[in-house]
Amino acid sequence: MNATPDVLTSQQAARLLGLSTTTVQKMVANGELEAWVTSGGHRRIFRSAVEKMMPNRVGVSDTAARRALRVLLAEDDAMQVAYFESLIRRSAHPVSLSVAADGSQALIQIERQRPDVVITDLMMTPFDGYHLVRTLASESAYQSLAILVVTAKSHHEARQAGQLPEWVTLYQKPVPSERLLGYLDALSGRVARNKIA
Repeated sequence: MNATPDVLTSQQAARLLGLSTTTVQKMVANGELEAWVTSGGHRRIFRSAVEKMMPNRVGVSDTAARRALRVLLAEDDAMQVAYFESLIRRSAHPVSLSVAADGSQALIQIERQRPDVVITDLMMTPFDGYHLVRTLASESAYQSLAILVVTAKSHHEARQAGQLPEWVTLYQKPVPSERLLGYLDALSGRVARNKIA
């Protein structure tokens, strides 16, 4: 009988924790998981560190299964919508996706559905993403709402043109799928922890 290895790769740890490999790598970088880096640049994670997190992760997973992460996508490009839909199917956590074609429709859906995160493009008509973000930032009822702006503009152009608040997360298109999945994984964990706290 083979002994259980004391050391795991990032992929093995990710499978055990129900997270993406990117999220596990970030946890190692932040010191949340005890690990070291080999001379070849590979992360090696102590199984004991992963097992310490597993009781918490089981509770989080159970809660997340009862209530999916609610994502509202404000995007008027059908190809971008299809990309997000395919991406969400790969998420390690359950995700409920709603789509709005502009900022005005998004505001109506936000009021009705109370999503956990709004992902918005900037260039939409008649109400663009700047209008949407400014409105959400000005309402105290939406202060806990995570906002991710995904745009073809550079970070400098996007922030300068529409005066986006510094706390808004900004990704430039095309966003790598692993980066978006890692973002959703992190939000799913945060939402689940808040629900069981």
